[in-house]
Amino acid sequence: MKRRIALGFAFALLLLVLLINAIGGQNVLDELSKADYRVLGLGLLSGALALTFRGLVWARFIALIDETMPRRRIGEVFLTAMFVKYVTPYGQLATEPFVAYLVSRDGEMAYEDGLASILSADLLNYVPYYTFGFLALGLIAAGGTLRDGMGTQFVAFASLFLVIVGVVYIAVQQPAIVYRLVLSITGLCRRVVGRVTTRFDEQLSPDAVRPRLDGFYTTVETITADKRTLVIATVYAHLGMAFLMLPIYIGALALGYQLAFPVVALVVALGKLGAVVPAPGGTGGVEVIVTAGLTTLGQLEPAAAVTIALIYRLCTYWLTIGIGGLSAARLLVARPTDN
Repeated sequence: MKRRIALGFAFALLLLVLLINAIGGQNVLDELSKADYRVLGLGLLSGALALTFRGLVWARFIALIDETMPRRRIGEVFLTAMFVKYVTPYGQLATEPFVAYLVSRDGEMAYEDGLASILSADLLNYVPYYTFGFLALGLIAAGGTLRDGMGTQFVAFASLFLVIVGVVYIAVQQPAIVYRLVLSITGLCRRVVGRVTTRFDEQLSPDAVRPRLDGFYTTVETITADKRTLVIATVYAHLGMAFLMLPIYIGALALGYQLAFPVVALVVALGKLGAVVPAPGGTGGVEVIVTAGLTTLGQLEPAAAVTIALIYRLCTYWLTIGIGGLSAARLLVARPTDN
């Protein structure tokens, strides 16, 4: 795993170097030299607030299922999850099951309950990319300022939205499909693992897997039935997104540029597409898309655009890795020694 992470960051660094060299390293340094670092401090504060509100979404859902879990513990789990997600290539795909294991390993919550609440919180934190993104797209189009050059990104953005809606619909409205899929996968794993050892036969048997699926859906129903929690968590998620977007606006101000808020919102939403790059946190890909959006939609020079993109990532991505790394060290290293 360590080797995979190291290779991922090496690839990410290579992408960033190529991007900066394509724009002109000296041009980027010139832009940075005129930055107002007091204003940039507000960008870091905004990034920290974004992390806080997203964590509050987790706190609302997890506390709904387990009222005894301390808020500090939930915060540690959330920050560790963000760290793991951001330091591993395609970390979004495997983080939730791993973090659900962290929650359940000390008997604090059943694995399926933790997985359901964590998946629900992550999904809700993802929704504002589309609410803000589509709203910004509509405002820009209505103002007649939508320009050519971002067509592929718009299509990919809309396509990803449709895929997510389809997956959520099947998972929530067609549980029979999920049951068949999970039972088929666990059955296959049981046969393959069974050739080596029978240790996991009972855990992977249909009689053991079905009750866990039942528990998962019971937890999902508990969350969706609590309208007050959903409303509050939705507000938190959108506040988190608002503070996640602000570092681009603040970064532009620090360099002496003014960006329209719809442009900022759409650029951040489209930046999520950079996660397809096989580097930690989509590093390299996100910066390219944000730079392209700022030059095309924001009418900035490439050097200014890439500098703002780097500032944005410093205030969000790298800040999260720094804070999350401290929490992960405590949760993954220090905690086992307490038992």
